[in-house]
Amino acid sequence: MATTSLKASLLRNAVGALLAFLFPSWYGPRKKYRPEDHYMRGPGPKWHAKHPSGRVKGGRRI
Repeated sequence: MATTSLKASLLRNAVGALLAFLFPSWYGPRKKYRPEDHYMRGPGPKWHAKHPSGRVKGGRRI
């Protein structure tokens, strides 16, 4: 009885691993959340409107 249960469990795990491996190839890669795509990449127009003095590099204006 325990042997049958063990075999069924191993078979279920093997089938699950196989499906997890093959699933992306059937439907293409899953789109994953990439936080770097959503981060602000610099000051926006409101910041530039409040700070019209220009850019500063190395302690001096460009």
